[in-house]
Amino acid sequence: GDGLMRIPKLDVSGTNWVIYKDRFQWATDARNLLNHIDGTEFELKDPIPTADRAAGLLTSTQVQEDVKWQKEMKTWKKGEAIVKQQIAMSISDSLFMKIHNRGSAFDIWRALASEFQQKSRMFSVDL
Repeated sequence: GDGLMRIPKLDVSGTNWVIYKDRFQWATDARNLLNHIDGTEFELKDPIPTADRAAGLLTSTQVQEDVKWQKEMKTWKKGEAIVKQQIAMSISDSLFMKIHNRGSAFDIWRALASEFQQKSRMFSVDL
């Protein structure tokens, strides 16, 4: 129950990318977090206009929307943190330094896929 999954490390050469990718996707799907790496869910837009929030003058409807949004954001941020940490724990330090500033888990995953899909294809051809 700590939110992290057992995933083998991604080899720096990319030779195990296909297996790593599938296992990572299965593990995140099992935790109901696949949407953080497959592009189907992104950070929720704040429903309260910036001017209203800055002025602190929210209607009762806006207060209800804000409470709902805050709760959904907390859940989304927790999912993002779990997926990002899972990626960080399953890649090399040098690879982490290349992708850590990409922002969202989706952007980080897409950067990994971009780099290793090509390496994986080259490895397959060499076999």
